[in-house]
Amino acid sequence: MKKLILSAAVLGFLTLSCGKNKCAECHYDAPTGEVEMGSYCGDELHNLEELGTFTDSLGNTFVVHCGEH
Repeated sequence: MKKLILSAAVLGFLTLSCGKNKCAECHYDAPTGEVEMGSYCGDELHNLEELGTFTDSLGNTFVVHCGEH
């Protein structure tokens, strides 16, 4: 039973660790076309996906898309 609990704990840790290292390319769709934002990883990617929008220097807000092919 101890081995099963330890195995589950290790698997859970590895799953969380892998998620923090996840990276994706992101872009937003502007009126003039798709604008590449580059690659984001870990907490930056999570925060960008959570917010879901990007606001440019003129105050225009666009929906962000990450990890799409």
